[in-house]
Amino acid sequence: MTTLDDVKKYITERFAPDTEPQGLPDDVDLNATGILTSVSTVQLLEWCGRTYRVPVNSMSIDPAQLSTPQRIAHFIDTHRTKQA
Repeated sequence: MTTLDDVKKYITERFAPDTEPQGLPDDVDLNATGILTSVSTVQLLEWCGRTYRVPVNSMSIDPAQLSTPQRIAHFIDTHRTKQA
């Protein structure tokens, strides 16, 4: 399973339960659609840190990096230190 697949699965399970992971477009704007809110974005970042050991507490994060599943996967792949 790719990072993008993991991201889409996590997002649909936690924040869009009526959507299947394969039904979530890679480039959908998660903020504009309301799938991600400020609270769910924090939860997403905690998941990135826990699952992929992304050091989210010690880095500056541009909200645009988390705007689509594709960008989130790229953010993880760029910053992870060890895959769980």
